[in-house]
Amino acid sequence: SSLDPPVQFRLVVAMSFAQGLSQRVAAKRQEISEREREGAKWLAVEEKHVEAAVDLFKQRCVRAAQNLQCQTSVSFEVLTRDIPNFPTYRVKNSTYLVDSWGEVEAASWFYAKRGAAEPYSEGAPIQFAEVLEGLMPKFLEKVSALGFLTCGREPGTWKVKVSWRSPDEAQHNGGSKRNGSSSAAFAAVSAAAAAAPPPPPPPLPAAQPSVAATAAAVAAATAAAAAAA
Repeated sequence: SSLDPPVQFRLVVAMSFAQGLSQRVAAKRQEISEREREGAKWLAVEEKHVEAAVDLFKQRCVRAAQNLQCQTSVSFEVLTRDIPNFPTYRVKNSTYLVDSWGEVEAASWFYAKRGAAEPYSEGAPIQFAEVLEGLMPKFLEKVSALGFLTCGREPGTWKVKVSWRSPDEAQHNGGSKRNGSSSAAFAAVSAAAAAAPPPPPPPLPAAQPSVAATAAAVAAATAAAAAAA
């Protein structure tokens, strides 16, 4: 038997509602997927920035070792100034806000760090410190894996402080080995310290004339004065 018209109407409405709901869910999933792909762009750039910062950090350590130092403290924020296409900032009302993003857009960072559930509001301010703080753990992890004697972040700062053995200590402890493993970066710092020229010796005190030399000089001056008279 055929259904009554009211029943048919309710079925059509229900099917239409279900179809519309499915379409909305599919559209929402598509939006989230696109945002996640956008966020992945920042994650790829972030990895490049961290690697560049680690390379710059190692250079600072080598220079310190060449100056006969066994430790150094380097600001991560200062290092980022020498990284190509790293985000820059501007100061507004005493707040440091990201001004440019280099290779990506602000939305890429937003979706990578805050999730893709909600859309990014174009032009919404993002603090530069938040960007740095998001990179800092990865940077510190990679530096810690280089094999330094000590490594840690100075509280309340962007600085990372490391130390390494002096050339004499490195030789006594088997060169660049630490905890049974070899570190190329630690070896480079130790080698730089070993190759550094020794500091110049202190100047020798001026030679003091002997008593005999002084007496001879006085006698010669007296004879010359008498001859001139």
